[in-house]
Amino acid sequence: MSWKIYLIIISNSSNVNTNEIPAKIGFPNLKPLREVSMSKAQYISSICIGKYDDKIFIVSDDLVFKFYEKNISEFERKICDSFPNSEIAVLTLYGTVDLYGYCIINNGKRQRVKSGSDLELYIDEGDKLQEEIEISKEKIFTDQELIEMRSEYLKEQFDMMIDQEISIRTTFRLTKRYFREEIDKSGSDYEKITLIQFQ
Repeated sequence: MSWKIYLIIISNSSNVNTNEIPAKIGFPNLKPLREVSMSKAQYISSICIGKYDDKIFIVSDDLVFKFYEKNISEFERKICDSFPNSEIAVLTLYGTVDLYGYCIINNGKRQRVKSGSDLELYIDEGDKLQEEIEISKEKIFTDQELIEMRSEYLKEQFDMMIDQEISIRTTFRLTKRYFREEIDKSGSDYEKITLIQFQ
């Protein structure tokens, strides 16, 4: 299955009403339209917002990319100012083009941000996350695959392929923090969450 996720997750937000969130994040004119599932929201080109436990989930194929800029965007600053005591996670995957991205912000400060696609690295800042470190120690490719890759690619390309696969897997592993289990595994809350599409 080719995954597609464009997620902004704001933890520690139990006292916020879903209908208040558009104005809080800078979109006061958005109106609720209909309920959608988390997976369906990934394919809608408008902002979808929901709450589950103490977390706010915002799905937008545009807004996630405002967290992968070298300089902090106005939108990222707005989110951090609106939720100063939260962990904010931005997770992006688009399997068709091997696009990945993750940004973890704690108490308004970037802890880690990394994004890339199709063997290109766009941004790589901050200390590696525990999930990244764990995955880099795991067996990602078989011995035979590694032999074939080394014979077929230059060292720089080979290293980028390894790094990209680690990064994609890290994005999946990070979903466990927010959905009880990785979204591609059974036991995940991913499909339980309903969001409201705003327009």
